Amino acid sequence: MRTTGLRRSVTVTGALLVASATVAACGGSTSEESPAAAGGVLSGVCPDTVVIQTDWEPEAEHGGVYALLGDDYTIDTNRKAVTGPLMAAGEPTGVNVEIRIGGPSVGYQSAQSLLYQDRDILFGYGRTTEYMVAQQDTPVTAVLATMEKSPYAIYWDPQTYPAVKKISDLKSTGAAVSVGPEEGVWVEYLIGSGQLDEKQIDRSDQNKPGMFVAAKGKLAEAGFITAEPFMYEYEIADWGKPVVGELVADAGYPEYFQALTVRTPDVQAQGDCLKKLIPIMQQAQVDYINDPAATNALIVKLVGEYDTGWVYSTEGAEYAHKTAVADGILADGADGVMGSFDKDRVQTLIEIVDQYSDADVAGITPDDLVTNEFLDTTISAKS
Repeated sequence: MRTTGLRRSVTVTGALLVASATVAACGGSTSEESPAAAGGVLSGVCPDTVVIQTDWEPEAEHGGVYALLGDDYTIDTNRKAVTGPLMAAGEPTGVNVEIRIGGPSVGYQSAQSLLYQDRDILFGYGRTTEYMVAQQDTPVTAVLATMEKSPYAIYWDPQTYPAVKKISDLKSTGAAVSVGPEEGVWVEYLIGSGQLDEKQIDRSDQNKPGMFVAAKGKLAEAGFITAEPFMYEYEIADWGKPVVGELVADAGYPEYFQALTVRTPDVQAQGDCLKKLIPIMQQAQVDYINDPAATNALIVKLVGEYDTGWVYSTEGAEYAHKTAVADGILADGADGVMGSFDKDRVQTLIEIVDQYSDADVAGITPDDLVTNEFLDTTISAKS
């Protein structure tokens, strides 16, 4: 459960927060930055500290990057970051990894924007339909798909709408659909493709869970299929029953969500690093899919230490992981390779943005937005 409103909204405004460091040492480390072991596979090839900028508070959807950490890490509660030796198969790689949170702690700025404000950041999470529209000023290229599907969904009360099985079924009911003020191109796509009516769309601020509960089942709502159904059934006493939904991805909007991007010039400049590091990150994704317990425990601990108002339980993390695996969100790409991009799918996203937004994406190609160059094609969740 959370105490904020619309979750993971992306607004490229606000100042980057800078604060003096207050750190908590874990796993026997000191209060200084955790030292990386010398002589590892990434030593002298990658930056001494590989910095990853996420797009929100710690949560199971980020499990693959937090799985890069071992037992020896340092939590910085002011900077809202955790740092420790970057691990591969239980061994230090010779460099550290630092994982920074997004959301309110960075003024809701996008990771794409932060990549260009702070050159220490190597990776930033990005949604393909969002980062493509800012390519002229802050070009980024995605090098790893951390999710095969977006967890974003529209959900509803099955008791109120027993005949509704998918998003498009909501159209005939006339139900209001709360999407929040930062809803993005996907809403215009659902309207333009005939799945919803414009008059159904509620773009006011999402006061979760109050607005949904007050509507007594009449309201449909946008959120994460990996989170909100658990929240409403198990954490909101005033509701306390199941909601069901459909992924926006399954309604034909094939977003690459939380793709790991780098500044486009770094595809070449950091190429030697990426060739060695991306396969390690692929394997971390697989490891999290197969055995999430330790990483989920770390995520829940970080939420408590950061104390931002975001609330996240072990049970919620377990639900998110289980649902993400079951629904094909945490999964291999269409070619059976962990973290791969389907460029035909990226082209579809370019065409959707061109058709359903005012953004100028003329001349942008899938090769401008994603690359599979650094993937190890033998790494799979099914192997």
